[in-house]
Order: sequence, then structure tokens, then C-alpha cells
Amino acid sequence: MNHAAFHNPGWLLLFLAFPVLLWLHVRYWRRRQPVLTLASLPAPLQVAHQALTPPDVLFGLRLLSLAGIVLALANFQTATVSRQKVPAQGIDVVLAMDISASMQIEDIKPNRLEGLKTVISRFVAGRTHDRLGLVVYAGESLNWCPLTTDYGFLLRQLNRLDQPALADGTAIGLGLASAVNALRPGKAKSKVVILLTDGENNTGFIEPVTAAQLARKHRIKVYTIGIGSTGTAPLPLYDLNGRKTYHYVPVKIDEPALRSIARQTGGKYFRAKDAAALRRIYAEIDALEQSPTGYRTQVQYTAQYRWFVWAALFFFGLGEGLLFTVLRSLS
Repeated sequence: MNHAAFHNPGWLLLFLAFPVLLWLHVRYWRRRQPVLTLASLPAPLQVAHQALTPPDVLFGLRLLSLAGIVLALANFQTATVSRQKVPAQGIDVVLAMDISASMQIEDIKPNRLEGLKTVISRFVAGRTHDRLGLVVYAGESLNWCPLTTDYGFLLRQLNRLDQPALADGTAIGLGLASAVNALRPGKAKSKVVILLTDGENNTGFIEPVTAAQLARKHRIKVYTIGIGSTGTAPLPLYDLNGRKTYHYVPVKIDEPALRSIARQTGGKYFRAKDAAALRRIYAEIDALEQSPTGYRTQVQYTAQYRWFVWAALFFFGLGEGLLFTVLRSLS
């Protein structure tokens, strides 16, 4: 995209003097010069010939030379404007995962936790410039993987996740607070927590509302996800011989609390009753939270004053050349 403009337009005001110079030439200076008459020319051509005298020619050339100097002083410039894409700066995302015993329920195959691992692996594969971290919680919380761009390390940590020795229960407030604490020192312009649980807060020394207020204070957006069915669900249990049996346990998700956390922090609440819904949710969050990109405008200026300097020299040289040659005896 090209633009053109005078860098020092104030010099163009000198053109206001040109009509005055022309008036002075016609009114005074021209009359002081002798007029060449050619008796051999017919009367109409004689008038036309006398209308443009050698002093007129010299004055016109000098005026053109002066105009070139004025335009050169005004510094006419052309500008080429280009837009360059700014590389993505990356955002910070902490995945806060509920790993309480109820995450072994098999309403999502092979169970809630393993299904979640698969979905998160796909989510991680779709990121490029972002720092990702992993916080796990049950009755207490643990920063399982610090914020990193080493996605291979994060995935290895995810695959090693086999119910760390955490007290049983569901401490949603504590899990969220740990995720906020992991994000707080970072300098990314956008910070996000994706908090997933299959139950309701029943332990921990930090209430979910307190953790949400902490996230809001540090401008951290929280997406909340309720996973699994409600009512009663089959929880697998293993006896001493390794035989698996199922025990139906009541399951309840505190959706009002999850909605409140998302609303307070500018996030969104999602409900995943099966693996397909879970995949869609993480895909939607992936689309919502992309690394910010933009465009940087660069302007390259090129001064064109040289053309006007050369034009001024040409008209001045032409005038002086005519004065000392062809018009020497006529002016």
C-alpha cells in the first residue's frame, strides 16, 4: 500500500509569491527589456511574436527552476506501508483435574480418569506457543506438572497419573486455589484454568467461592466442567484376589457452584455426560483460548527531493544556456 506526502509542507507557502513575481515581471521588468520586431512577419504573427519575448522565456525558465527548489525543500516523500503478522505470544493454561476415587467410575470408558487423559492429550497436541501446567486434587491438591512448553514432559506426567497418594474427597476450592497460585507469578497476558470435577466440594480448608475471588483478583479466567452422570453410578472395587466388583454409589455434581466460579471469572461452565461431550468441550475451549496474534504496521519512507533538484538545475541550466547563446543578442 503506497502513500505520498510532503514532509515539510510549510515551504509550499513560497508558491504564494509566484503570482507577485509574475505581476512584477509583466508590470515592470518586462517593459525594461527591448522587444524584437521582425518586419517580414504578417501583422497577426507580429503581435503573437511580440507577446512572448526572450525575457519572458528566461523568466519562465527561472520560475520553473525556483519551483523545483521549493518542491525539493518541501521534501516530497513516498511511503510504502506493509503489515507483518506478529508471532503468537502464548498464554498460560493450568488443567485442574479431580482425581478422587469417583473418577474411576466407568460411565465414560474405560473410566472417567482415563477418558479424561485421552481428551487432554488431544488438547495439548493442539497448542503451540502456550505454557501448560497440571494440578490434581482430591481431598488435597498437588501441582503435578509446573507450567511448561515441554509438552512431551507434560504428557509423560499425565500418563503417570495413577491416583497419587492424596487424601480422598473432593476439595474443589483447594484445587482451584492451587491452580491460581501456579498461574499468579506468570507474565502472560492471558491466564486460564480449566477446572474439572465429578462431584461437589466436601473437604479442604478453602471454599470454592474464596478461590474464585482469588482467581478474579489476579484476572484469571476459569472454565469449569462437570463430568459424568448423576444419581447412582457403578464404582469398581477390587478384592484381595484382584477380582473386580461394582458398588453403586450416589453421585452429585455441584453445578451451581461451578457456574458461579465461571461467571465470576469470565469463563464458562460445561457439562460432559459422555466421552463425546468431553471432547467437544475441550475443543470449544481450545478455540476460545488461542494465543493472541496481531499485525504490526511498518512504514518505509523514500525521499523524492532529488528529482526536483535535478529539474531545478535543468531549467536553470537551460535558461543560462539560452541566455549566453541563442538569446544573447535578443534579450
